[in-house]
Amino acid sequence: SGGWDWAPYSNSKTKEGVRTFSRGIWKAVYLVEVGSLAITHMVPTVHFLGDYPLHKLQDGKHAGFRVDIRTHIWAPRIQRGNFLVCGDWGSKHDDGCVIGARDLEVPKGDSNITISLNVSSTDVKLWWPVGLGGQPLYDVTVKFVPTVALLPLATSKMIKTSRRIGFKHFALVTGNDTSPGFVVENEGKEGTLSHGMYFRVNGAIVMAKGANMIPMEEMEGRLDDHAHRVLVKSARDANMNMLRVWGGGMYLPQAWYDACDEAGIMVYHDMQYAQEGHSPADSTTQHRELSHQVRRLAHHVSISLWDGCNECQVYMNTSTKIYADFVMSVVATEDGSRPVWPSCPALGWSEGVDRLTSIPIPGGVLQTPFSGRTIEEHGPYLHGTGFPSVNGWGDDYYFEPTVPLNLTQEEEEGEQTGPGLLNVFASEFGASVMSSFESMSPTLRPEHWGLHGGEPYDTCTKGFEGTCVGNNPMAERNYPCDNLIEVYFGPEVLRNANATGEHVFKKQLYLCMLAQALHVKGNIETRRAANTFGLLIWQLNEIWPTGGWGSVEYGNKDAQGQVIGGRWKPLHYFYRQSALADVMATCAPSGVCYVKNDLSAEFTGDLLIEAVNLEKGEVIPLHHEPNLQMPLGPGVSKWFTIKEQLPQEDPSTYVLIAHASRHHYEKSSSSSSSSS
Repeated sequence: SGGWDWAPYSNSKTKEGVRTFSRGIWKAVYLVEVGSLAITHMVPTVHFLGDYPLHKLQDGKHAGFRVDIRTHIWAPRIQRGNFLVCGDWGSKHDDGCVIGARDLEVPKGDSNITISLNVSSTDVKLWWPVGLGGQPLYDVTVKFVPTVALLPLATSKMIKTSRRIGFKHFALVTGNDTSPGFVVENEGKEGTLSHGMYFRVNGAIVMAKGANMIPMEEMEGRLDDHAHRVLVKSARDANMNMLRVWGGGMYLPQAWYDACDEAGIMVYHDMQYAQEGHSPADSTTQHRELSHQVRRLAHHVSISLWDGCNECQVYMNTSTKIYADFVMSVVATEDGSRPVWPSCPALGWSEGVDRLTSIPIPGGVLQTPFSGRTIEEHGPYLHGTGFPSVNGWGDDYYFEPTVPLNLTQEEEEGEQTGPGLLNVFASEFGASVMSSFESMSPTLRPEHWGLHGGEPYDTCTKGFEGTCVGNNPMAERNYPCDNLIEVYFGPEVLRNANATGEHVFKKQLYLCMLAQALHVKGNIETRRAANTFGLLIWQLNEIWPTGGWGSVEYGNKDAQGQVIGGRWKPLHYFYRQSALADVMATCAPSGVCYVKNDLSAEFTGDLLIEAVNLEKGEVIPLHHEPNLQMPLGPGVSKWFTIKEQLPQEDPSTYVLIAHASRHHYEKSSSSSSSSS
């Protein structure tokens, strides 16, 4: 859909009155000639055969997996033949295939058959999120060999199709499974708890770090596979290990999911519903759409959980119960191998899922609680304002900056963190922003190269999705940026906000992007000081070359000024440098500091705190631990103070820089250098 507060829209509206982007048929329509039968979907799902793992699984030393291969078939007439299933793992017998069904009678019309294979741990290697191990992938193939005697020669050919899978165990954990006896006490029970929300992958607790993915194009016919792959690489290169497919966008192209499989990027996947105006109806068409998408995508090992919608809190005594008893019930029927979740954010389930993993119980009825502790949250969002535009006009101008940090914990004890304590998962928060001069300038005439467009201000209605009357092109570029620039860099830099020109516009846009980067960086560091096990920033990418919320610009190579997959904004470099590093350290101006190990491993490395004098360029060492040792993460914090070592001069004349680097002989992981 169009609109929201980061995309253009046309004057067309849905029947509910929601603005959208008009379109007709936008994907290929084709006819297929069918001989004996057609395989319409092949859906392999992977199920771990062992007990609930509390420690990192090792290749060759676990209970193995079962692969259920459900093949959906359409036949023009009754057929007979053999179904074979082939997996390219382990030792091969003959051609590596087993006969799953011999001389099977396939009825006319639609039908399906499920064939299961047990896979030994010695025959496959585990798939891991980036930073924890490799991402081995395996082909599984289904073949149908017709009984030739019953068929004309022209229709007796073998039919086959393949999917690529990986082997992992994924649990969405809402109880304190680090507590002795918890697993035994809760095994076989239904419904989630409210201790917190974190993920276990192959037994290891994983800190989820990433962003929310929106469509890369408003005009879907311009979608580009290579651009999607580049964007996934950009996420991985910035220390991200999870991306959320946001529910107000679209089911993404195959290339994007393939890239996530290969890169070790976990996927938190909304069904494509959102709040008001984008809600489901229990119809045959929507049932088929949900089934089709899950069948199309379920083989992707990167997809770690399905949820019902964006920001449509599900209560069984309201109309939102449709997400439980229709949307997610369809999803759970199609794929019972991975966790399901009511919505994003959500309070969890009262019934219908396994308490330990949040995987749906076969035949279970999904129900949600009426209340509970918040374990997943959205926000806050910093909206740009200060100039009449379609978004943000009339919002509060001033806000509390997140930089410098305000760490208020007791210096002697620090914030207590770890999965055994109450925790939370942040699946959306962010700050609006413009794009670079290189991206935006080709969309504007040179006389409009300025933050205020070089024209009289438009008259705009206030609110989330306003209407503007006038000719100022910058009024149509989503959120303005005046308040971000002023709060972080002072009112003096906005004295020329009405000016235009290349130099002026470059400076304005750079300060806007840098303000976003500082604000989100400070938000992340504040959250990492507390007990947060998920950081998914709103948002990753932009859908057009203008204002939005992303850390990566619009990525259409054929559009003037753009680079394929999107140019990085300053915030994305901040992610790579420190904000999303596995191990990071930072300090507040007061001298209160912490170092955080969010790696699913022990950490041994070097910690160095320095002060850099901005006037003289002098670097003053303040604190050094050459052999810092931290136990198994994630969620391990060490707090300390350097109050006595701080320079005696005005704090505005220097910055503190914290370096946490892993010793070179350790296995690779990301570490950080952070300034405050």
